[in-house]
Amino acid sequence: MKQKSLLLFLLTGILPVFVIIFLFRFNKLAGFLSLIAYLLLVFLLNINLFYRIKGQMEYGKGNLQQAEKWFSLAAGSKKAGTDVLVNYGFVLFKAGKLKEAEEVLLKAVKNSKNQDEKNLAKSNLALIVWKKGELDKAYEMLREVITEYRNTAVYGSLGYLAIEKGDLDEALKINLEAYDYNSDNAIILDNLAHLYHLRGEMDKAKEMFEKLMEKEPRFPEAYFDYGKYLEDAGDLEKAREMFSRALKCTFNFNNTITREQVQQELDRLNSKTEEK
Repeated sequence: MKQKSLLLFLLTGILPVFVIIFLFRFNKLAGFLSLIAYLLLVFLLNINLFYRIKGQMEYGKGNLQQAEKWFSLAAGSKKAGTDVLVNYGFVLFKAGKLKEAEEVLLKAVKNSKNQDEKNLAKSNLALIVWKKGELDKAYEMLREVITEYRNTAVYGSLGYLAIEKGDLDEALKINLEAYDYNSDNAIILDNLAHLYHLRGEMDKAKEMFEKLMEKEPRFPEAYFDYGKYLEDAGDLEKAREMFSRALKCTFNFNNTITREQVQQELDRLNSKTEEK
């Protein structure tokens, strides 16, 4: 394997450089044209990587439509790996294209080269299942994944679905495990803070929400959940502020709340304040 890699490096890296240098010495125009041809060849051979990088850049900017376009091109290659398919599937999911996202993620599961890749794909596929209304199935999928593939994203998803299931004791066990795994992640902090609030453990909820706010989260659930806690704690003015901050966040299909829900809560709280 090492000999093949060395031979490939010599043929595609070292040899072309010597040829280009020779051509430059023989004829500058020939050298220049050979350099352009070589760079073009390198670009074409790595164009799938270019598509992927462009997709990641656009996703980082929040341009889902452009990210979908570039990831679609990257995923269209026969050489596209599981990670590329997962990225594309998740972008489709955030855009609300469930059917397309499910097809891509099922392909990612099928084409996985090892168990880690399969679990990565399954953890994202579980989100599709959840959004299709199959909470129990999605929860069990993530429970299976977490037994052999642990990362922050899986813990964040599992922690939320555990709360949605309604068994607050089991949810606490899972979310404390997630917190032990990564106590700095905003989604994990939000899950645990929200859970403590639901359990009526207001002091613990306050502590977690304060840690969460230090992270300056960019997702609306963090401010919405904190606003609900603050309302129950009697701080209506700050609760209104949190709902307003939630409305300034970007909302996508994968969010657990909608902009309309947040606006309704803010309107209700404004009416409540005016009555007082």
